[in-house]
Amino acid sequence: MTRRFLVFLALCCVLAACGSAAEPVPAPVLPSRSTAAPTGAPVRVLDPAAVGAGVRKILLDSFRITGVEGVTCPAGQPVVIGRAFACTARIGGTAKRVPVTVLGTDGRYRVDPPG
Repeated sequence: MTRRFLVFLALCCVLAACGSAAEPVPAPVLPSRSTAAPTGAPVRVLDPAAVGAGVRKILLDSFRITGVEGVTCPAGQPVVIGRAFACTARIGGTAKRVPVTVLGTDGRYRVDPPG
């Protein structure tokens, strides 16, 4: 969150506590890719190409794995904290399973070493 938004939010809280007749301010909506859920409510999903590129970068830079030829991740993974899924990395000609876990509603995720 930006400092400006936090100041705005604090000001709204102060005005609400003072009995102001101001209209309630809707929460900000972050841009996301969404699909319709069975209930009809929009569900944010991860972009599989972006996650694949991120996983590849982590494999190369953080885990220092050489020979990473490409990474594919499943489509339609919802942005839900704790959601776990696996991408497939091609390393030295062999397909390896790479576990990924969603950490935040902002789309942050953790990548574990390939299995």
